[in-house]
Amino acid sequence: MKKFLFIATMVALVMGTAINTDAKVKKTGKKKATTTKSTGKIRNTTIQQGMYTNDGATRYANGDVSDLEMAFLQDFYMTYVYTGNISNEDYFRYIKPKFTDEALEMIKDAEGNYNWNIITCDGTINPGNFFIKRFGQCFEVSAGEKKCYYKVGGAEGAYKITAVGTEPLR
Repeated sequence: MKKFLFIATMVALVMGTAINTDAKVKKTGKKKATTTKSTGKIRNTTIQQGMYTNDGATRYANGDVSDLEMAFLQDFYMTYVYTGNISNEDYFRYIKPKFTDEALEMIKDAEGNYNWNIITCDGTINPGNFFIKRFGQCFEVSAGEKKCYYKVGGAEGAYKITAVGTEPLR
């Protein structure tokens, strides 16, 4: 009986490994939407979906934005302001590292709560009316008549908002 079980097990192993050995897995990747934008006389830059395409942003030949502080602010607005996450207290742990302690104090009201209306232009800002430009040593973000001014500082790749106000910062 033991010999029979041993032979049956060996046959099962051989048969199990011999079935469908030709099967291959074909990997397919997602294609990104691309747009070609002329950045000079002959050079073209392929801008992939999700990259910043603000008309005021200067680009290098490889497509990188030359003003990284401006790109930081644009990303902040795309991630937290347009989506409404800036008002959600659950997202505060992600928003807080984007500001210095002094900048967070600048947007507190008399009761000690954060007044996000300064940043959201009273809730009127959206991708259609968002405009950002360098204004001296700070950035001016506007949505129609509403304006907010920012100073951004820190090492490259580790930027933080250092000052926020409704008047130009000095």
